Amino acid sequence: MSVAITAVLVVAGLSVPISTAAPAFSAGADRVETSPVAGDPALGDDVEASYVRLHYPSPYSTMAHPEACDWISFVRYRSKRGPERSADADAVLTVQPGTFSGAANMNPQGPQVVRKAAATGKFVEYISLDRRANCAEDRTGWEAADKARDYHVAADYYFGGKAIDGKSYRYQTPQDLNYLGEYGLALTMDDWRVVIEYLLPDPGARTKSFCGGHSLGAFLTGPMMAWDFDQNAATTEDAGFNLCGGGIIPEDGFAMTDPAGFAGAPPLDMFFSAVGGAVKNGVDWLLKNGLGVAQWPVLAASEIMNVYQLAGMAADQNPDGESDLKTLVPAELRTEPWMRTFYGKDYLDLFTGRNLPRDFRLTNTAALGMLFDQNSAEYVLQAGMGYYDCPTVGKTYPIPNGLASVPILGPTLFIIPLRVGYGQNYTPVDHNQLCGWKNYDQMPASTIDGIDPVRGNPTDRDHEVTDVGQFARAMNPGGQPTDFFEEYTPLRIITDTIFALGLGRDGELRQLQNRSGGILNFLLHGDRWQSTPSARRNLTLLSGDSPLQNAGYGGLLPANAKIIPGYRHYDVVTAAERQNNGMPEMASSLIANFLTQP
Repeated sequence: MSVAITAVLVVAGLSVPISTAAPAFSAGADRVETSPVAGDPALGDDVEASYVRLHYPSPYSTMAHPEACDWISFVRYRSKRGPERSADADAVLTVQPGTFSGAANMNPQGPQVVRKAAATGKFVEYISLDRRANCAEDRTGWEAADKARDYHVAADYYFGGKAIDGKSYRYQTPQDLNYLGEYGLALTMDDWRVVIEYLLPDPGARTKSFCGGHSLGAFLTGPMMAWDFDQNAATTEDAGFNLCGGGIIPEDGFAMTDPAGFAGAPPLDMFFSAVGGAVKNGVDWLLKNGLGVAQWPVLAASEIMNVYQLAGMAADQNPDGESDLKTLVPAELRTEPWMRTFYGKDYLDLFTGRNLPRDFRLTNTAALGMLFDQNSAEYVLQAGMGYYDCPTVGKTYPIPNGLASVPILGPTLFIIPLRVGYGQNYTPVDHNQLCGWKNYDQMPASTIDGIDPVRGNPTDRDHEVTDVGQFARAMNPGGQPTDFFEEYTPLRIITDTIFALGLGRDGELRQLQNRSGGILNFLLHGDRWQSTPSARRNLTLLSGDSPLQNAGYGGLLPANAKIIPGYRHYDVVTAAERQNNGMPEMASSLIANFLTQP
């Protein structure tokens, strides 16, 4: 059959892709380092956190790279009353973070899951994965600022050009990071496998292994379940659905293995995989030659993430102090277009740069709220953390407040944009008045009329679920070994996922073999329309105010998906343990129950 496909490609005038097959199935880590993590109030006196590093030079990383990139790392949460060894736990959940996200994203959720399971007499471990690309980050300024308890030390290092112990921060260009162009789906899946095999070396014990993820990480659970690491269907010990033998937990994302359903038509599958593979080879070449990370002259991910993390550190170290970020962070092309796109009050602000966070007098907490609260930030960078403690006015960018109140059109056409933050965002009225922040538990009660973005309360306690202080602690990169953000997310992990789930399962991506469902499979064989993995249990959690739930209209979501009311994108992993409605936090409760119930 492969000869026939090659002939078709030649006749069609297409070049036959020269694809590199997956490396031989390799062993796991040869060295382990473990260190305790302390200082997070979320741990309480019953949960222990440790930072674990596994030395595992990846067979998928062949270009010259720093030695630090030969390590995989993760944060391990466990009950102090539970067993010392992961292999003796009742369940082990390994979780992938989202795009431009690090392991610290899970700081609020990890301890909650462990604690709630322990309350039922079950001991589970929550493993927050820190993807390999974090090896490229320079943490010198954060560590020094944490030691000095002064975020200005970090600002001077990352934005002011000041050296620390003779070392200066250097902006890394895409060419400096060419090696990250190899860090795609195959490397990520293989690293995940190594962690699971380290934690649970006995294949027979992996029925208690669960795989989860948030945002991009949620979408990675599908390929993980479908992955065949040795590409031998006769051996299933290495198959993703056995490595994640207990099931998967996608959070504000969903698992897919073959949306188009080409597995049901092998000739077409081979043809389109080969054609797509030719395109993928070209994309991979570009990614390994200067386009592998979002480090561009206009918009640079590392500088944007440094601004965010500096805001988190300031809010954590001095929550009520007046923010001076506007004097510490220069307005330059690497960050300015991003800030205008996400935080302008109206369309004129896109050109003038007015009404941005730097233009107001804010406490450090309010500055963090302006950057990430669902009533201020646009798109998906949102959590429900409270509201301004000063007079505010509604934004008209990108969509004016109150559109949902338009008869007929409002409740229908505008419901999707409302779920990504459009039409209910605000900014302080007075540039000169110091504006503070009211935490999530200081909001007014909901009313029978709900939120009225035109004349009534802009929010209520049912839509504010994350503690802004805890959010600041998670975002503060000092005093913890992992970051809330991944400054150098390899773009190849995204492009590979698109090719693997679409038209390009060639070379390394041939390992995505155990596919199910999909549109063509449905039309030809009556299989399921959705391509959600069906080999194991699935707990899909969606934020109630998230656009992703609209995928249900296309039949892409599992029927048992749980939608959590009032949550935004980050809330599903950052929501506070004590909720305003008097109920336990729902996402961690559902996860703990899923891990401990047969």
